[in-house]
Amino acid sequence: MADLRGAIEEEIDAVAADLSRRRLDRPIPALSGRLRGEAGTGYRYAFQIAGGTYDIRADDRVRIQAGGRDALGVVHRFDRTLGLLQAVSPEWLGERIDGAELEFDPTWLLRELSTRLAEVGQEPEDFFPDTVLGVFGRLPPRLGRESPRLDSSENLNEPQREALERVLGSSAQLVWGPPGTGKSRLVARAALELALRGRVLVAATTNGAVDEIARRLASIAAPAMLDRDRIIRVGFDIGAAPDSRIDLGAALARRIEGGAGGVDRTLAEHEGRLRAGAREGAPAPNPFVRAGRLLSLARSRNDAESARNLGRVMLEISRQAERVLEEAEIVLTTFARLSVREELRELRFGSLLIDEASTAPLPYVALAASRVAGPAIAVGDFQQLPPVVSSTAPAAGRWLRTDLFREVGVVDSEGAGDALPSPNDGLCAMLDLQYRMVPDIRELVSEFFYGGRLRDAPEIAARGAGRSTGRSPERAAPLTVLDTSGLDPRVERVDGSRRNRVHAEAVADFLSTAARDGIADIAVVSPYRAQTRHLNDLIRRRLGRAAPADLEVSTIHRFQGREKRLVIIDTVDAPPGRSWFLDERRNRDFPRLLNVALSRARDRLVIVAAVAGLRRTLPPEALLNRLLTHARRTGSRIDAAPTDLWSAR
Repeated sequence: MADLRGAIEEEIDAVAADLSRRRLDRPIPALSGRLRGEAGTGYRYAFQIAGGTYDIRADDRVRIQAGGRDALGVVHRFDRTLGLLQAVSPEWLGERIDGAELEFDPTWLLRELSTRLAEVGQEPEDFFPDTVLGVFGRLPPRLGRESPRLDSSENLNEPQREALERVLGSSAQLVWGPPGTGKSRLVARAALELALRGRVLVAATTNGAVDEIARRLASIAAPAMLDRDRIIRVGFDIGAAPDSRIDLGAALARRIEGGAGGVDRTLAEHEGRLRAGAREGAPAPNPFVRAGRLLSLARSRNDAESARNLGRVMLEISRQAERVLEEAEIVLTTFARLSVREELRELRFGSLLIDEASTAPLPYVALAASRVAGPAIAVGDFQQLPPVVSSTAPAAGRWLRTDLFREVGVVDSEGAGDALPSPNDGLCAMLDLQYRMVPDIRELVSEFFYGGRLRDAPEIAARGAGRSTGRSPERAAPLTVLDTSGLDPRVERVDGSRRNRVHAEAVADFLSTAARDGIADIAVVSPYRAQTRHLNDLIRRRLGRAAPADLEVSTIHRFQGREKRLVIIDTVDAPPGRSWFLDERRNRDFPRLLNVALSRARDRLVIVAAVAGLRRTLPPEALLNRLLTHARRTGSRIDAAPTDLWSAR
């Protein structure tokens, strides 16, 4: 625990230094703030901030402090010239927000994590240190097999069922699940099976991963589990509506509407008293939000008596939330919420399921395992994204950059393609039957990242067998290299990132043709944030409503766990400058990032690259050069130009 906390301190120092460079190392006072409207499941606020050369970026996390309340949010847009910032938060803070401070320092989350780990080290008798030692490979695991008991497990394929049997029969087990092999499906069924023995904690780094497991659980669980609030999802992703059958807020609302703690009656009385003449948003079913709105109104009107009463109501709502969670059989949450939510702090579990294990920082894994008495299971893919770490200091490199597969030794520290786990490794089951990528794309991904082990499910093999070539996008080659060499592309540096206007124009031309041909489900991914911003602006200006209906433009990091019918990868870099990002000798995470980008595609994959330039600026044996050669040999090549980009040669 001391080593883990030391790594956290190094990361805090690195994050603090970056914030200082961006002039975000202290709270920024807002001159004014107001509600702009609803945004998905949250609220969009606009703030006028004092002048300054702040390097605030879209998607930055922000902590809004106003009127004695804190709310977490995400930056939607920032205009440096005007000092106007828009942020989205799940919390309602009122229509006008006076005296707000905006804090961009995420290190408070790391400090909370460090505090929780210190508690484990100081009072181990209140936790389960053997589970921590077991999941880290410090104690020998009990390995075995046990048959599933539920009918919902019967429709798993052979590798999924074998992995489930090993999960149920072992005290610790890793499951290696390459893209499209049904990791979420396995985790959901394992959670239901393990819940027969006791309470299960399902944890992941991202809300997207937790939500996917939650959706699958809600679709296969027995109706009685849903009706009795036995599956509870704590938290939700802003913009993604939570499932009311398993959302903590919805379950809490049902409990309170039933009369628990007299909360509903008290809130109704204060709504009648405080909302007279006040303009409000839509009614809030979540009791925390409902009470929070009233408390904000009471304070704005200097109604001290109502504020005191509502403060007591908030405490009672917290107590009722704890009871909902105590009665739940499966609890799903992110690692970050596990470390900061008060109602989760005292809970203990019989089993732990970790999803997206390759992205899980080891300190968070230790915290989750310390609250679990029984088996700890991790499911993920060490060939995809690693944990995101800012520090390059030794302890951070040892304990934050290392994923669980490497920590327990089933993969060596380098994790190269020739150092994959043995198929006979009893601690690591593998899912090798994939349902996402057509065979040509699967072959590329499997050869370069999975030692040729991936197989196609029968329906995927059938899709590949029916393919032909031609000018129509329906019959286009699954692998295409869109070569920009003839357009003399140049790279610009923008805000510490990179932009390539020529590549963006080529992508926009391609999208225009795809839209005319009826292709709607498209992703454009890039390794650089500046390029994704430029692409979004260019596509909005050039295509407007003619853009593909389901188009998403994103960095690679933000697209893990997603998939699209057509994926366009913009490599951005071009001579004369050399790229450190696309060179695995300089950027050891590049192979995993590239794998993520490639494996998002279902039917067609297009790689936009200055092929001749990359041959000059990267070694011939570089991964990207070898991959482009494979794609051109097995697929098609198009010279980027504003012509019929579907015609290949």
